[in-house]
Amino acid sequence: MSNFVTVMIIYNTTFHVSDEVERMFLDYIRLQYVPMATADGIMNNPILTRVMGSAHDGGMSYALQMQAESVKELQKWCLGTGKTLSARISTHFGNSVVGFTTMMDVIDIK
Repeated sequence: MSNFVTVMIIYNTTFHVSDEVERMFLDYIRLQYVPMATADGIMNNPILTRVMGSAHDGGMSYALQMQAESVKELQKWCLGTGKTLSARISTHFGNSVVGFTTMMDVIDIK
C-alpha cells in the first residue's frame, strides 16, 4: 500500500467511432451525452479528446474523461446515469460506436 492520497477519480470512456457516424457522434456527445452525464452533479469537468494516431480500420477513437469525488459516487453514477447513457449510445449508433471504460485515481504527489 502506498502513501499517496487519492484526491479525485477520473472516469475515462474511450470510443472507437466509424467514419460514417463521426460527425453525428461528436454532436451527440456535445449536445446530449455530456449534459445528461453531468446533470446530477456527480460527474464534472468533462474533457473530450481525439486519440492521436488512432485513424485506422475505418474510424477514429475519442476519449471522454469526467471526474467524480469518490469511488462510491462514481459507482452510484454508473448504476444509474452511466447505464442509461451506455444503452442510449448502443441504441443510437449500434456497432458504429464501441467503447470501454477505465477508472483512475488522481493522487497527490506533493
